[in-house]
Amino acid sequence: MGNGKYWLSKLRESVLSTLPITIVIIVFFLVARFGLPSDFFAPAYVLENNDMFSFLIAVVMIIAGMTMFNVGTEQSMSEIGVQIGGSLMKKKNFFFVIAMTFILGVLVTIAEPDLSVLSGQIGLEENVIVWTIGVGVGVFLVIGVLRILFHKNLNILFLAFYALAFTLIYLIDPRFLPICFDSGGVTTGPVTVPFLLGFGLGCAASHRGKNNGDSFGLTALCSIGPILAVIVIAMIMKWSGRELPPMSEYADPLSKLTGDMGANFAHAITSSLGSVALSVGPILLFFLIYNFCFLRLKWTVLLRVGLGMIVTYFGLVFFLSAVEAGFLPIASKLGQALGSKDGIFWVTLILGGLFGVFGVLAEPAVHVLVKQIEDVSDGSIKAGTVLATLALSIGAAVVLHLIRSYYHFSLAYYLIPGYILAFVLSFLVPPVYTAMAFDSGGVASGPMTSTFVLPFCIGFAFAQGRDVYLYGFGLVSMVAMMPLIVLQSLGLVSVIQSNIALHKARRHLVGEDDNQVVHFLPEGN
Repeated sequence: MGNGKYWLSKLRESVLSTLPITIVIIVFFLVARFGLPSDFFAPAYVLENNDMFSFLIAVVMIIAGMTMFNVGTEQSMSEIGVQIGGSLMKKKNFFFVIAMTFILGVLVTIAEPDLSVLSGQIGLEENVIVWTIGVGVGVFLVIGVLRILFHKNLNILFLAFYALAFTLIYLIDPRFLPICFDSGGVTTGPVTVPFLLGFGLGCAASHRGKNNGDSFGLTALCSIGPILAVIVIAMIMKWSGRELPPMSEYADPLSKLTGDMGANFAHAITSSLGSVALSVGPILLFFLIYNFCFLRLKWTVLLRVGLGMIVTYFGLVFFLSAVEAGFLPIASKLGQALGSKDGIFWVTLILGGLFGVFGVLAEPAVHVLVKQIEDVSDGSIKAGTVLATLALSIGAAVVLHLIRSYYHFSLAYYLIPGYILAFVLSFLVPPVYTAMAFDSGGVASGPMTSTFVLPFCIGFAFAQGRDVYLYGFGLVSMVAMMPLIVLQSLGLVSVIQSNIALHKARRHLVGEDDNQVVHFLPEGN
């Protein structure tokens, strides 16, 4: 399970992920308590001392949970993905490969903590949402494997499926639209991404060699599945006469802060112990059965995977308990406090933008991504430039979402032009930029987005009296869309710069009407 330095590095990543937002909340609490009149906010939205104690306890639990979780998934989920992905590509039975791939996609998705957080905020039966999204990921994981097998163009697949999604949204209740696209963003989280990257790498390496770009784009394809799956559920509900709960029945997240603080955390931990076991247990069981039948790995590998799953389990318990009992309610209360006060919308925009920027800068996977882009561009696009541009774009995504909530207009006004621009860019840049850009949408919408920034936005819409389904949800889809435009734009800049440099070099080497003699040396010299 790694040495002490390895654990310390993961602990450092977890602290950096939560510290910026924690500092902002502490500063806001101090300003609200000691720098503003006592009646500035309505009594229901004043941050009390117990609220801050709950929040700080939740921060410590989230840091511990994320540390354990990140260590555990690298030792278990990534390993399971590589081993099974490589093994499946060697099987002769086509239908067996399809069935196993689908089952894996479903099992990994239902274990995703970001999905649990989102489904708990929607107000519908959680199991229906989770399993629907799981089936969507399973289907599109199969499509991703078929793409690798038959070498299909990734751009065409993206264009076709997103065109289908944007066509079908006109057949559903508009209140479902933000949920549909948010579901695609949260499924590419800390459980799914390590598995899908490992699975794609195993499939591509086994099928066509290790140095192949086919593993890129698998995560992005799997994020389309939940969008279409939830659209189908929305269509069925509309045809059967069922609707989302009315605004008056929406569960206020502030109810989580009522009662005894210790009892709230105890209840959250108790419920998480069982739910997390039902989430990660099937994955481990599936892997053990598959290994017994096909892989026959060494006991040391099995021990490493088993220990990794145990660490992942307890990390998830800490993480989800902290989110339920402290992190999410405080975020909602902060959003409601700002949304209930007239004339301070600019403060909401500033805080929302800061949350978006900090969430990206503190996400470890983002730093890996920007280094990959620098390598792919041969240094023409610097990692620091990509990181700064990406962070500012995610901050802008949060600001744009809050503006949409304040002025209450449809999410489609953002998504349709945004995806049209992204697809136009996809035909102007090398395919690897498109694949990495679409994959990066899941990277940018990390744990901080679904556990803090989304409930902050929902709380703001709730206090404004807006329909939270229309104007609270939709943030994750905005965060997932912005990297598609930004990274491909940087890729286009890199292509233009390379073409200009090549053109100048050719003019320097070969003048107008220049006659050159080319000498061909004998082979071997």
